[in-house]
Amino acid sequence: MTRGALVRWLQGLEARDLGEILRRRPDALIAPSPGDLVQLASRLVTRTAVSEVVAKLPLPAVQVLEALTRLGPSPVSRARLAAALHRSPDDTELDATLRVLSQRALAWPDGEDLWLSPGLLLETSDEEPFAPVPPAPSLIPADRSAIREAAAEAARALLEYAADPSRDVPLAAHYRQVVPQTGPPAPDATRLARILSTWWSSGTPLRRVVVRVLHDLPPDTAVRGTDSLAPLVHWTAPLPARAATPAPSDGSGGPATPLADVVSAIVAEATLLGVCVMLDPDVFAISPFGRALADGRSVAEVASHLLPEPSLKVLAPPSVIVADDPALLDSLADALPELDRLAPTVAAAPSSASDTLTALREAGFHASTEATKVTVTRPPSPVRAAPSPRIRPAVDPVELAARLTVPLQRDASPLEQIRHRAPQLRPEQARLLADAVEHGTPVWIRYGDANGRASERVIENAELAGSTIEAWCRLRRDERAFTLDKIVAVARPRH
Repeated sequence: MTRGALVRWLQGLEARDLGEILRRRPDALIAPSPGDLVQLASRLVTRTAVSEVVAKLPLPAVQVLEALTRLGPSPVSRARLAAALHRSPDDTELDATLRVLSQRALAWPDGEDLWLSPGLLLETSDEEPFAPVPPAPSLIPADRSAIREAAAEAARALLEYAADPSRDVPLAAHYRQVVPQTGPPAPDATRLARILSTWWSSGTPLRRVVVRVLHDLPPDTAVRGTDSLAPLVHWTAPLPARAATPAPSDGSGGPATPLADVVSAIVAEATLLGVCVMLDPDVFAISPFGRALADGRSVAEVASHLLPEPSLKVLAPPSVIVADDPALLDSLADALPELDRLAPTVAAAPSSASDTLTALREAGFHASTEATKVTVTRPPSPVRAAPSPRIRPAVDPVELAARLTVPLQRDASPLEQIRHRAPQLRPEQARLLADAVEHGTPVWIRYGDANGRASERVIENAELAGSTIEAWCRLRRDERAFTLDKIVAVARPRH
């Protein structure tokens, strides 16, 4: 009865520790929020949610889950797990890994035993040595200004292609493979943000893993060779790494694609888009654009600092506006209908230069004067990187943890819990059901399902799990869970 074991473990947690689990499992908090620990346990073992959590685990956590799966049905003794991983039971690194799993309700302790979530469906891979410490890639110092300049150069080349994909610009063949449709005309920073955000939110999940791994390396460093980065990518997200390197589908039994090759292809794409930069042959680093994507910050804001804004020159009367970018002049024409468009980048205004400048500012454009040149820009619309899908919890994890643990601050007897959760039962029926829980004796119940249909069951080896009874059902010849408030009658079995 793994779910019952989970409920019992949750009942023994302090509100602070339960809040840590809820903070890491927002999938369990979607509305309506769970009303008790039994409902919470049901959400925590949902297979889809468990799979999504496991996919984000580092290698040592996945190795422990695989070992527990191989060792058989729960519970598994900690000593057996330690032996399977060639560690001692009191190994501190094993203890730290088990804490990672318990903080996500994927595996939890029960004395000297360990329970595994029933929602876990994990295909075990070939055993490899337990690796609690991440591998270190080959790093060399990098010049921050050189990284910024290389990123800006890559962005300008990308925007040149995006302005007219039909032109035969350098690297056009490569751009066509990775650059999406950029949408309607927009300022450079907005167009760049649109391209990078689309790239970031699509494609293999390993793409985001690689960029985030680079983001988490020490600042002002570069990586020498994708061969040295691939092991860290595998350690950080082993399941996405395995998914990106499948064995040949033709059944030939040939080797899988080396992870280093996959990582190299991702780095090449990222370099083409300015997310990464090449400083020397086979030496690369993450760019400010890549850091913005990994942090979920505005790429357009970063681009506005690295790329020069298109400018307008407002000349002396007659007032003439000359733009670097036709799209910027389009925006001005929409804001100031009195402008007379003379050419794609030239317009005339009926008022003086100072009046035109005032009108531009009132329309929301930023204007500044330097000698005879007036530079006018509109702040780019913030376009943020599309983040990985995240579930917004309906309630605060700490508040919910406090509420769920309040009724369990004292040790209530089975009879007290049954009386509280099944007030429809007569006192003698509640006592009979409590005796069955305490002593494991058979008991007859009449139970109403969700559709209002009643059925009669004889259950035994019953365990109380919050608002449900988990027991062996003689009718179904299997373990079943019965919600206490749907048990309408209790009696001794007739035979």
